[in-house]
Amino acid sequence: MSVGLGTIRSAGRGVLVISLWALGATVAVTQESDDDVREGRALYDSHQCWQCHGYEGQGSVAGVRIAPTLYPYEAFARLVRHTNLMPAYSPNVLSEEQLRLIYAFVQSILEPPPLEDIPELDFE
Repeated sequence: MSVGLGTIRSAGRGVLVISLWALGATVAVTQESDDDVREGRALYDSHQCWQCHGYEGQGSVAGVRIAPTLYPYEAFARLVRHTNLMPAYSPNVLSEEQLRLIYAFVQSILEPPPLEDIPELDFE
Protein backbone atom coordinates (compact mmCIF):
# COMPACT_ATOMS: atom_id res chain seq x y z
CA MET A 1 0.00 0.00 0.00
CA SER A 2 1.36 3.38 -0.97
CA VAL A 3 0.57 6.65 0.80
CA GLY A 4 0.95 9.79 -1.24
CA LEU A 5 2.48 13.06 -0.04
CA GLY A 6 -0.95 14.75 -0.22
CA THR A 7 -2.38 12.20 2.20
CA ILE A 8 0.47 12.77 4.65
CA ARG A 9 0.05 16.56 4.46
CA SER A 10 -3.71 16.25 5.03
CA ALA A 11 -3.17 13.99 8.01
CA GLY A 12 -0.55 16.38 9.39
CA ARG A 13 -2.92 19.36 9.06
CA GLY A 14 -5.64 17.35 10.80
CA VAL A 15 -3.35 16.55 13.71
CA LEU A 16 -2.29 20.21 13.90
CA VAL A 17 -5.88 21.42 13.91
CA ILE A 18 -6.91 18.93 16.61
CA SER A 19 -3.82 19.79 18.69
CA LEU A 20 -4.47 23.53 18.46
CA TRP A 21 -8.15 23.02 19.29
CA ALA A 22 -7.25 20.91 22.35
CA LEU A 23 -4.68 23.47 23.47
CA GLY A 24 -7.19 26.29 23.07
CA ALA A 25 -9.79 24.34 25.06
CA THR A 26 -7.26 23.74 27.83
CA VAL A 27 -6.28 27.40 27.99
CA ALA A 28 -9.91 28.51 28.04
CA VAL A 29 -10.74 26.12 30.88
CA THR A 30 -7.72 26.87 33.07
CA GLN A 31 -7.48 30.62 32.54
CA GLU A 32 -8.96 32.49 35.47
CA SER A 33 -9.05 36.22 36.01
CA ASP A 34 -6.34 37.76 38.16
CA ASP A 35 -9.04 39.03 40.53
CA ASP A 36 -10.44 35.51 40.99
CA VAL A 37 -6.96 34.16 41.70
CA ARG A 38 -6.24 36.96 44.22
CA GLU A 39 -9.57 36.44 45.96
CA GLY A 40 -8.98 32.68 45.97
CA ARG A 41 -5.55 33.20 47.52
CA ALA A 42 -7.05 35.40 50.25
CA LEU A 43 -9.70 32.75 50.99
CA TYR A 44 -7.08 29.97 50.96
CA ASP A 45 -5.14 31.98 53.56
CA SER A 46 -8.11 33.04 55.69
CA HIS A 47 -9.58 29.52 55.84
CA GLN A 48 -6.07 28.34 56.79
CA CYS A 49 -5.72 25.80 54.00
CA TRP A 50 -1.99 26.60 54.08
CA GLN A 51 -1.61 24.96 57.49
CA CYS A 52 -1.89 21.50 55.93
CA HIS A 53 -1.33 22.11 52.21
CA GLY A 54 1.45 24.73 52.36
CA TYR A 55 1.41 28.28 51.05
CA GLU A 56 1.72 27.12 47.45
CA GLY A 57 -0.32 23.93 47.74
CA GLN A 58 2.88 21.90 47.90
CA GLY A 59 1.63 19.74 50.77
CA SER A 60 3.23 18.95 54.09
CA VAL A 61 3.28 16.28 56.77
CA ALA A 62 -0.34 17.15 57.62
CA GLY A 63 -1.83 17.45 54.12
CA VAL A 64 -1.36 16.27 50.54
CA ARG A 65 -0.04 18.31 47.66
CA ILE A 66 -2.95 20.01 45.88
CA ALA A 67 -1.12 22.17 43.34
CA PRO A 68 -0.75 22.13 40.53
CA THR A 69 -4.02 20.29 40.29
CA LEU A 70 -5.19 18.09 37.46
CA TYR A 71 -8.52 17.47 39.17
CA PRO A 72 -11.60 18.95 37.54
CA TYR A 73 -13.55 21.30 39.79
CA GLU A 74 -16.18 18.65 40.56
CA ALA A 75 -13.58 16.25 42.03
CA PHE A 76 -11.91 19.08 43.95
CA ALA A 77 -15.26 20.19 45.42
CA ARG A 78 -16.17 16.64 46.38
CA LEU A 79 -12.87 16.20 48.22
CA VAL A 80 -13.41 19.46 50.11
CA ARG A 81 -17.08 18.86 50.91
CA HIS A 82 -17.18 15.10 51.58
CA THR A 83 -13.96 13.73 52.98
CA ASN A 84 -12.58 11.72 55.85
CA LEU A 85 -9.06 12.96 55.16
CA MET A 86 -9.53 16.52 56.41
CA PRO A 87 -12.25 18.64 57.99
CA ALA A 88 -15.10 18.81 55.48
CA TYR A 89 -16.07 22.36 54.58
CA SER A 90 -19.84 22.55 54.21
CA PRO A 91 -21.50 25.29 52.13
CA ASN A 92 -22.34 26.98 55.47
CA VAL A 93 -18.62 27.45 56.12
CA LEU A 94 -17.34 27.85 52.56
CA SER A 95 -19.81 28.98 49.91
CA GLU A 96 -19.82 27.51 46.41
CA GLU A 97 -18.43 30.79 45.05
CA GLN A 98 -15.66 30.84 47.65
CA LEU A 99 -14.74 27.25 46.82
CA ARG A 100 -14.61 28.12 43.11
CA LEU A 101 -12.28 31.04 43.89
CA ILE A 102 -9.98 28.81 45.96
CA TYR A 103 -9.95 26.35 43.06
CA ALA A 104 -9.01 29.21 40.70
CA PHE A 105 -6.06 30.01 42.96
CA VAL A 106 -4.95 26.38 43.18
CA GLN A 107 -5.21 26.03 39.39
CA SER A 108 -3.06 29.12 38.90
CA ILE A 109 -0.09 27.57 40.70
CA LEU A 110 2.45 26.33 38.20
CA GLU A 111 4.47 23.14 38.38
CA PRO A 112 7.79 23.88 40.10
CA PRO A 113 10.97 23.38 38.09
CA PRO A 114 12.85 20.10 38.44
CA LEU A 115 15.39 20.20 41.27
CA GLU A 116 18.30 19.87 38.83
CA ASP A 117 17.18 23.12 37.15
CA ILE A 118 17.51 25.16 40.36
CA PRO A 119 21.09 26.56 40.44
CA GLU A 120 21.00 27.13 44.22
CA LEU A 121 20.57 23.39 44.73
CA ASP A 122 23.55 22.43 42.57
CA PHE A 123 26.24 21.54 45.11
CA GLU A 124 28.76 20.07 42.68
